[in-house]
Amino acid sequence: MDRRWGRARRRGSRPSVVPVGFAAVVLGVGLVGPVGPVGIYPVRAELPSTCGEDGEDCEQRITLGGSSGSSVAVLANAPLSGSESVTHAVVVLHGTGRNPVSAFAAMTAAVEKAGVAGRTLVVAPQFKSDEDDPADGEAVWDDDGWKQGDAALKPKGGPSSFAVMDEIVTMLADRRRFAGLRRITVAGHSAGGQFAQRYAVFGQAPDTLDGVRVDYLAANPSSFVYLDAARPAEDGEGFAEPKASDCADYDRYKYGLAERTGYAARLTAEQAVATYTARRVTIVNGAEDTVDNGNLDTDCEANLQGPNRLARGEAFHERMRALHPDAPHRRIVVPGVDHDKEALYGSAPVVEALFGGSAPAADDRRATEQDPGEPHGG
Repeated sequence: MDRRWGRARRRGSRPSVVPVGFAAVVLGVGLVGPVGPVGIYPVRAELPSTCGEDGEDCEQRITLGGSSGSSVAVLANAPLSGSESVTHAVVVLHGTGRNPVSAFAAMTAAVEKAGVAGRTLVVAPQFKSDEDDPADGEAVWDDDGWKQGDAALKPKGGPSSFAVMDEIVTMLADRRRFAGLRRITVAGHSAGGQFAQRYAVFGQAPDTLDGVRVDYLAANPSSFVYLDAARPAEDGEGFAEPKASDCADYDRYKYGLAERTGYAARLTAEQAVATYTARRVTIVNGAEDTVDNGNLDTDCEANLQGPNRLARGEAFHERMRALHPDAPHRRIVVPGVDHDKEALYGSAPVVEALFGGSAPAADDRRATEQDPGEPHGG
């Protein structure tokens, strides 16, 4: 079945950075053919008018380095060949439904609200599964594997999803493309938030970039990778290691640091802790995200982190504050919002976190829960 990018309303505002008609972007090998279709999804946020009715005018493809020569489809609001005006790039991850159009529309709407469209590049990759009708040569992941950095199932020898992010941030930091770029934010909601938080622990390319800061924003993730073996205690008082008989694999990756393989095993546990606690991370929760919307992780490993996404975010942040009080981490709770990325990305405190440069000050890097500000519906 021939599928297209998800349909969304178009905004009549000015182009974010440059006009449409983007060429394919190449990392290491030659130009490739048309991007494989992505699918038709419901999208509430408006696409930029320059992207066409279905986003097709913002389609690009990144051909990855490595022996597989595979590629990934992306949406971007400017040509990835480069721009002198871009100072900040946001790589926004889709959720479990693998809908890059919805993620892209929500983030570009937040960019417009912040008034930074002229200097902000938004890139939304898609980690396809076989259900998404991938084109020849496009990398394909398991439905859940991409969330935790697993290697692509196809083609043989395909990259880890984290290695794909490595290539994207490295490309964006290339001064020959984006000479003025000073900041990259890796952001995601729901399953995309899982990816962002885990990439903040294990991602290696950000430490190699020259003169470019990388921040991370994980919104409403269904679970976290914990840095130690303790979880919220059954009596609600503090943290303790669960009984092994209750959930034997509770600390196995992707929920903890035990039994990691592939990309996530490149760092020792000590290196992973040091990496994560040095990075600028914002956890975002909707105050009403307290029920199972149909894709909440209800496995025992996730349930040991808390009964719902709000509680899991609170517990993980509390644990980080207890173990690593000087880490440049914070948590934002947005009132009146449930599992709604458009409402979260567009809320005043999250817009400020994404585009205002308001991370914890150098002289006060203790992780804190930010005043959520005015309510936002969802």
